[in-house]
This record gives sequence, structure tokens and C-alpha cells, in this order.
Amino acid sequence: MSYAHQISIFEEARACLERACGCNPDTKDMLHDLNTIGRSETANDCLSGTIPAHADLLCDTISQIPDGPLSKLKLALTHAHHHLHWRVDDGEYYANGADVGEGYRTGNMHALLVGPQNSLFHANDFLLGFFLLAPRTLYRDHKHLAPEVYMPLTGPNGWRFGAGDWRDHDAGEIIYNAPNIVHATRVYDIPFLSLFAWTRNIAQPCSVVFAQDWDAVEAELQLPDKP
Repeated sequence: MSYAHQISIFEEARACLERACGCNPDTKDMLHDLNTIGRSETANDCLSGTIPAHADLLCDTISQIPDGPLSKLKLALTHAHHHLHWRVDDGEYYANGADVGEGYRTGNMHALLVGPQNSLFHANDFLLGFFLLAPRTLYRDHKHLAPEVYMPLTGPNGWRFGAGDWRDHDAGEIIYNAPNIVHATRVYDIPFLSLFAWTRNIAQPCSVVFAQDWDAVEAELQLPDKP
């Protein structure tokens, strides 16, 4: 039964991305690859579910996915999130010594639906999965060669690109990060759960890009009046 639940999560995730992306040219290749993977690859029916940390946070976050276009994916995750292989990023995706911040180190987790290992479908140079961040976390400015697509399942959450201003995005919006575009995310009271995809060059590590305001942003996120 866990295999059927895993497939259901993948299919609902793909359907949500297709609806949200529409004819967006930035996501055309991603959707094509997802449809190809779903048709041509044999799913891993031996994927073992594990949640190494943040189990209560994960359940609470899933419960805060809004109803509407995300309802079926929310239901699939509610019933079967424990059948996915969740992992905490301990620096695997970053260059040695990268200063990702204490908030990120102690408050992140992800599970892959597509990828080279620990995933439902195998792909050598493509990632699709879920990404979790605890409330009041700054995911510090960073960049990577991989083109990236996010679709937050909860929100609002704040984003900035390069030297631009912070802008809030709601659940269900598509956020595209072109290769090597510097970007950061801040999480408010509602924890952050998002679909994410890296569409190529996944073996290249992320680089943290220092910003002068990290301490100020992290301190502001701890104030009780954040949305």
C-alpha cells in the first residue's frame, strides 16, 4: 500500500505544477521532463519511508496547506508523508564551510520524488521533491548553477533576488530561479513547505552569498508581530 501512496503523491504533485505553471516558458522543460519520467521510468517500489527529525512540524505544516487547487496533494501528503524518505540537509548541497546559518541547519528537511537516490523515480540530472523549513527561519542568500522551480504549498513567505527588495509569495505561486541568480527566503509564523525542482546541473554545489543584513533579518523574524 505504501507504493500506491507514493505514486499518488507524485501524480498530485505533478498535476499541481502543471496547473500552476500553465504556459510559463521558464517551466516548460521541467514539465516535459516530469511527464517523460512518469511515463518511461519504473517507480522504485522499495523506497523506504523515514522521518529522521521534525515529524510533528511536518504534520503541522501539511495541515496548513490551504484548500482549493492544492487540496488533493494535501490529502495525499496527510495520508502518506511517512512513506517518503525524508532527510535533513547537513551541508550535502553546499561547498565545505558554507555559512548557511543556525536556523537552516536546525530547521530543514526534504524528501525526493525524483532524483539519483532515495527517490521514487530515478533521474541522474533532475530533482523533484518537497522542502520543509521551520517557522521564523532565514534561508540565507545563495546561488547554484541548477535552474530551480519552487511552488510553495504554504504561505505567505518572503523572497528576494539579488539586491532587490523582499516580496511575499503565497501558496500555489510559481517561483523560478535562473542559473546562478542569488536568492533568499524568509519564513514567518507559518512553516514553509514547498515543491521544488532542479532541472539540470544538480551535481554542482550551492554557494552562500554574504549579505550585510542577515543578523537584522534573523532578529526581526523572532519578533512576535511578524505575519
